[in-house]
Amino acid sequence: MANVEATQNHLLQQLAKSDRVSYERLFEDLRPTPLERGALLGATRERTDWVYFVNSGVVSLVAGTSSGHSLEVAIVGKEGLAGLEGARGSRALPYRLIVQLPGLAYRIRAEAINEHVFSSHALHELLMVHSQFLMRQITQSAVCSRFHSSVQRLARWLLLTSERAGTDHLHLTHEFVAQMVGAPRSAVTHAAAQLRSKGVVEYRRGVITIRNRKRLHQTSCECFDAVSSARQDVG
Repeated sequence: MANVEATQNHLLQQLAKSDRVSYERLFEDLRPTPLERGALLGATRERTDWVYFVNSGVVSLVAGTSSGHSLEVAIVGKEGLAGLEGARGSRALPYRLIVQLPGLAYRIRAEAINEHVFSSHALHELLMVHSQFLMRQITQSAVCSRFHSSVQRLARWLLLTSERAGTDHLHLTHEFVAQMVGAPRSAVTHAAAQLRSKGVVEYRRGVITIRNRKRLHQTSCECFDAVSSARQDVG
């Protein structure tokens, strides 16, 4: 069992403050699990047997088409959990869960967390708030993909990802970023070149480094502020 005082996950921290008994009972069923870059934690339209409270790292919620196109519709860091459908009693995922940046999670079987949600009002309320936050992300992602340029979308994505990861150094390839942003690789490469020419980011050997967060924020669309402000509701 993981050390109950060691978690950085905001949902677990809030549960400990509001209902220590429920927190300790829940932690009895949690197990520390490494998050390896690129790992598939759940597939579209398949049952999810596990729920992951992210302690560090970033997990992407990626929707796709039958032709192979994909778009990241939301991301989860230490503010929440991945596999929320399992915690709500519905096992089928409407998207893939892919580890974007490596880290650690505390995972629990879907059946077990359903029992905890049923017996703990505090946990139920926390997951409801987190569900609303994910829906806000998904909605904003749809708006962003339809109305904003590749440069704006890349800036938004870099800000959100670095915010979750807690670092300005992101180990990512242009191909992976293109899949997450939902733009052709050539468009992402061009957008990254624009940001680099302005001294906003640096790209070298698969590492994107944010050099000027203020200018990156100015380049981004309003979608970053919309999601970032909504995030405050989940800690």
